[in-house]
Amino acid sequence: MELKDKVIVITGGGKGFGKALAGLFVFEGSHVVISDNDKEALENASKEFLVDKFVADVTLAEEVKSLGDYAFKKYGVIDIWVNNAGIQIAPSTIENVDVKKVSNLFNVNVLGYFYGCQVALSYFKKQGYGAVINVNSTAGLEGKPEIAAYSAAKFAIKGLTESIRKEVKYLDVKIYAVFPGGMKTDLYKEKYPSDFNDYMQVDSVAEKVIKNLKSKNPKIDLVIRRKIK
Repeated sequence: MELKDKVIVITGGGKGFGKALAGLFVFEGSHVVISDNDKEALENASKEFLVDKFVADVTLAEEVKSLGDYAFKKYGVIDIWVNNAGIQIAPSTIENVDVKKVSNLFNVNVLGYFYGCQVALSYFKKQGYGAVINVNSTAGLEGKPEIAAYSAAKFAIKGLTESIRKEVKYLDVKIYAVFPGGMKTDLYKEKYPSDFNDYMQVDSVAEKVIKNLKSKNPKIDLVIRRKIK
C-alpha cells in the first residue's frame, strides 16, 4: 500500500504507540488526524508532527462520530482508521479487581473500537474502499494470569475484527489486526511489570506495522512478540 497522501485517523494518538504511528505516517507523506482525550498530550503531539488534532473520548459514540466527520469534511476521504486508544488496570487476581475499573476498561478497549469501526465503515462503504487497523495485543491471543479483564477485552476486539472481515469480504475494505507483545508505554502506570525494561520500544513496533502495510501482501494479522531474555 502506498501511504503518501493517504488520510489517516488515529485514536489515542497523543502519546505512546499511537503517537509513534502518527510520526511514521507523517514521514511517509500521509495526512494524519490524531485524536485523544488528553488535551495536553494531543496538543504537544500535534505541534511536534504538524498534524491535525481532534479531542474525543472514544467511550462516547457521538464524539467518535464527530472525529470521523471532522476528518472527512476536511479531506473528503478517510483511507485508514486506526483504533488504538486503550487502557490497562493493575494486574490482580480476578476476585480483587475493582468492578468500576473493569467497566471503564471495557468502555475504552471494546466499545471505543466498536464505535471506531462503525464510523470508519460508514465512510468506507460510501467511498468504496478503506482500511481499519485494530491495535490489539498478544493478550488477545492467549489468556494470561492476573490480567483477566484486559485479556477478555482484547479477545473481544479479536472477535470484532474477524466478524467485520466477513461482513466486508466482498468490498474493497481491509480489516487489519496488530498483536504486539509488551511495549514501553504508560499503559502500565498503575503498576509497571517487573520485566518492563525488557518490553519493546513503541517506535520499533510502529516501524513493523508500517513495513507490513507497505508490503506487497500485508498480513491481516500481524503478531509482534518481544524477545524473552
